[in-house]
Amino acid sequence: MLAQPTLIDHLTELRKRIIYVLILFAIALCGGIALVRPVLAYLQQSYSPAQPILWNAFSPFDALQLYVQTGAAIGIGATVPFALLQVWLFVKPALTQQERKSIPWLIPFALLLFLIGLAFSWFVVFPMAVQFASSVTQSMGLVETYGAAQYIQFLMRIVLPLSLVFEYPIVLIFLAKIGLVTPERLRKSRRLAYVILVTLSTILTPPDFISAFIVLVPLVILYEASFPIVKWASKIKD
Repeated sequence: MLAQPTLIDHLTELRKRIIYVLILFAIALCGGIALVRPVLAYLQQSYSPAQPILWNAFSPFDALQLYVQTGAAIGIGATVPFALLQVWLFVKPALTQQERKSIPWLIPFALLLFLIGLAFSWFVVFPMAVQFASSVTQSMGLVETYGAAQYIQFLMRIVLPLSLVFEYPIVLIFLAKIGLVTPERLRKSRRLAYVILVTLSTILTPPDFISAFIVLVPLVILYEASFPIVKWASKIKD
């Protein structure tokens, strides 16, 4: 009879998985830093207004901040799939045979949703945000002078949160598997969920109705698509 793993065994295994992720992140960070210049050149040319706008450094540390922020973003993006795999390998021994068969598909599904959210925020929402901000600036007769670090921060505040919001079906599935969410509860809380989605779409977009509505549509579709998935996940947990 095999001995049951102790708390020390679990902590040792967790530390090993974390070390693996940190090692890969360090490697990916080095690669990300090497790609900073071409990535920034691409970002500078993308979604610019009609007149070319130069990026400026407003402090001696702006260039260093750009390198760190951009390199870290690339490194994190490259590390996420491997980190999800390590999470799966860590929790796998504690799962039943049925759960081991039903949960692994969540990892590629979570990655797919993140990439969809990333593409949607980059190709749809961010250009609208830049155009809206530029139009307001021009209407006030102001000269558009962008700080490079501030531009990247503006980009990250829009793209990353919206990409993460696209992960909420995965959260619903997980909650369904542990019995905290059922299709009946989802239906009863539909009005509250819609209020939350409208609030999120308003917060994550420029202050105009069109942008908020464009973001709201895929969020509502994802929410409604969660009903059959949650129903299936609720059955699997039994």
